[in-house]
Amino acid sequence: MTAVPHPLVSAARAQQFVDASANLPPLGASTEGVKFGDFDLDGDLDLAFANGGDSNNQQSRLLVNNGLAQGGTIGTFADVTASKLLPNFIQSSRDVQIVDIDDDGDLDFYFSNHSQQTTQSNTWFINQGGAQGGSAGTFQRDMARWFQLGTAGSSIPATQLIASGNFAGGFQDWSCQCDFADVDLDGDSDLLHSSYGPAFTANVMTRLFLNGSGTAPLGFFKEYNPSSAVSGNPGLAAGSEAGWVEGSQANNTVDTTGTQHDVTNMSLDVDFADMDGDLDNDIHGNSRNTQNRMYQNRWFENGGTYGDESSGTRLFRDVTGSWTLGPGGLAQSGSNYDSDLADLDNDDDVDAYFINYTGGTADNYGFNSGNGVLVNWQTPPSSTNDDNEIDVVDHDMDGDCDIVISAFGGTDRLYKNQFVESGSTNLLNTSGVLAQDVGTSLAADVGDMDNDGDPDLVFAKDGGGNEQIFSHNANVPDPIAPRVPRITQLANAGPSSAPRVVVAQAFDNINFEYFHNGSGTLSFTVDGAPKTAPARYAGGNLWRAELPGYWTGSIAYSMTVRDRTSNAGSSPVKGVTIAPAGLAPYGAGTPGCSGAHAIGASSAPTVPNPEFALTCTNAPPSALGLAILGDVQSLGSDPLGLGATFLVDIVSSTLLAGFNFTSDPAGNGTAPIPIPVAPAIVGATVFGQAVWAWTAGPCVPSPLTLSTSNGLAITFLP
Repeated sequence: MTAVPHPLVSAARAQQFVDASANLPPLGASTEGVKFGDFDLDGDLDLAFANGGDSNNQQSRLLVNNGLAQGGTIGTFADVTASKLLPNFIQSSRDVQIVDIDDDGDLDFYFSNHSQQTTQSNTWFINQGGAQGGSAGTFQRDMARWFQLGTAGSSIPATQLIASGNFAGGFQDWSCQCDFADVDLDGDSDLLHSSYGPAFTANVMTRLFLNGSGTAPLGFFKEYNPSSAVSGNPGLAAGSEAGWVEGSQANNTVDTTGTQHDVTNMSLDVDFADMDGDLDNDIHGNSRNTQNRMYQNRWFENGGTYGDESSGTRLFRDVTGSWTLGPGGLAQSGSNYDSDLADLDNDDDVDAYFINYTGGTADNYGFNSGNGVLVNWQTPPSSTNDDNEIDVVDHDMDGDCDIVISAFGGTDRLYKNQFVESGSTNLLNTSGVLAQDVGTSLAADVGDMDNDGDPDLVFAKDGGGNEQIFSHNANVPDPIAPRVPRITQLANAGPSSAPRVVVAQAFDNINFEYFHNGSGTLSFTVDGAPKTAPARYAGGNLWRAELPGYWTGSIAYSMTVRDRTSNAGSSPVKGVTIAPAGLAPYGAGTPGCSGAHAIGASSAPTVPNPEFALTCTNAPPSALGLAILGDVQSLGSDPLGLGATFLVDIVSSTLLAGFNFTSDPAGNGTAPIPIPVAPAIVGATVFGQAVWAWTAGPCVPSPLTLSTSNGLAITFLP
C-alpha cells in the first residue's frame, strides 16, 4: 500500500523538534517512565513521571498543563504532585500506565514497582472524577482494586501478599512495565502484569487479571488462572499449569500446539495488538536476557469463550516458535530492554521493532506476513548503542510511522520511515530533526502538549537529571486520518437482549496508545433509519462497540475512529439481517379517516430494551392517541359502547396500562415503552392496541370518532 503525501507535509519535513524543556519544572529525579494524558479533562495534555527505578525509592510526579482550565500558558507545566497524587510516598517505579479502568470517562494510573531494595507491590491511583464523584485530575491510591488475591483460584502464594504499609493489599513483585487491553471483548480494560524476577532471574510468572470478572465489580481485577495452581515464591516450577496460557511451563519452549508454554521470561515490556488479524488482542512479551514471547489470543478459536480447562484450552497460546523467533532464533543479548508494535509499511497489519535484539546491541525490526508471523527482518543504521526504549511518531506527518529511540548509552535519535515516499522499508537515521538532548534517556512519549495539532516529545531522564521536552515547530495540525481496514462481520440471527459486539482494527501515524486521546462511533442503519452507538478504545490497535441486540431488520454498520486532531477514518460497511421475533399481529380494529391502522414495534421485545416503542400507521396527523397494554386478549368487542373494536380485554385484564401515542404530520405514530431489567417477565405475553380520536375529516359524523388498530401479541424475549 503506497500512501500519497498530504500538501502540508512539505512544510513539516523542513521542521524539527526544538528543546522546550524550560516549560517543565526542574524535577531532578531518576525517571524510567513518562506518559501524556488529559488527566483533568480540560482538553490539554498533562504529564505523569514514574520515578525511582534502579535508584530505588523516589516520589513519582504529576505535572498539570497550565493551559485551558488552569488559565495559563498552554504547553507549560506545573508540579501538582503534593496536592493531586495522594498520598505522597516513595516507590521504586519503572513505569506508569494510563487507562480508564472503571469506564467512567477519566484516566487512572497504574505504577509498576520492583522489590530489589524493599518489598513493594504495583500501585493503583484512581482518578477522583467520574464515578468517584470528586475532582477530575486528583488521584487517590486504592490498593483494593485487586480482587481475591491469594485466595482459591489465585496463583499468588500467601507469602507474597503485603499486609501493611503503603503497599498493603498488593503482592510482592519485580515489575518493569505492564499493559492494559480488553482481552475478552467484554468492554473493559484487563491487566497483563509482567515480572522479571528478583535480581533479573526471569523466574516469576507474568499474570493476567480480568476486569470485572466473576463477582468482581467493574474496575476491580481478578486473576485468570483456570487451573487454580499456585506458583512458587518466586519460581514457577517446570511442568506447572498455573497461569493464563495453554499447556505447562517449559523454559524457552518453541512448542506451538498448546502443550507447553513459557510465561517466566525476563519481561521488561509487554504490548497488546491484533497480530493475526482476527480482531482480538494478542500479546508480545519482551525479555531482556531470554527469548521474547508471543501469545496468541484464542477467544475466537475457542468459539468466543475463555476456553475449557477440562479440555486444556485457555484464552492464550504460546506461539513464539512460529511467530517471533526472528533472525537470531533463541539467541539473545543481555540488553533487550524494549520492543514496540506498529504498522511500519502501511499494509494494515502489525509489525514490530526490537531494541538490542540478537546477540548484541543492534536493533531489529520485522514485518508481519498477515497472520502474525514476523518476516523480512532488517537492522537500522547506527543502532549498535545500548538503547533503552522506542516510541512511534510521524515526525514529518507524511502518513507513516517513524521511530524515536531513547538511548541509554548514547544520543537519542529518530529514524525516518521512507515508505510513503519510496515504498522502501528501510529506516533512515536522521540528523537535525531532534534537537540535541542531554543525560541518559530511559523512555519517551508522544503528545501534542500545546494543542497546535503536531506531535511533541517528552523524554524521561535517569540519574537525577531534569526531564526534557521537545516541541515540534511545524505548527500545523497532523492531516493524517486513522485507517480502519477491518471490522467484525456479524452473523444473521434473531434478536437478543445481549448486544452484538463489533470490533474494528485501527491504525494511525503514531503509537497505538495515543488512541486514548481519540474517539470512536459505530454508525448503523436499521431498515434505512440512521442510528449511532459509542465505540471504545480496546487497547492495542482495536476499537469495540455494541450494536444493541433488540434491533431487527436489515442492518448496515461501520466504525469511525477519530484521532485527537479530529481526523476521521471509517471501516468498510458490513451488513447483517436480524429476523423479528416476539411480535404477532392479530385481529382487525376500527379504521379511521385515513384507513385501517397497522400496529407494530420499533424493535424486538427483549428484556431489557430501553428503546422499545409501539408504532402505528394512518393515525390522525400530529395528534395524541393512546396505547393500551393488557394481559388478556379480546377477539373483538366494544365494552364501552363507543363504536370502536377493542382487541385488548380492558375489563378482564389484571394488568392494564396506557401510554401516550404521538403521531407526526404524516400520521406515523410512536409510543415509547421502555422494557426494564426484569428477568421475571421473560416468556410472558401481553397484548397491545392503538386508540385514536378524530375530530375532523370526512369520516367524522359527530364531534368525536374513535378508531383502533389491530392487536399485537408481545412475548418478552431473553
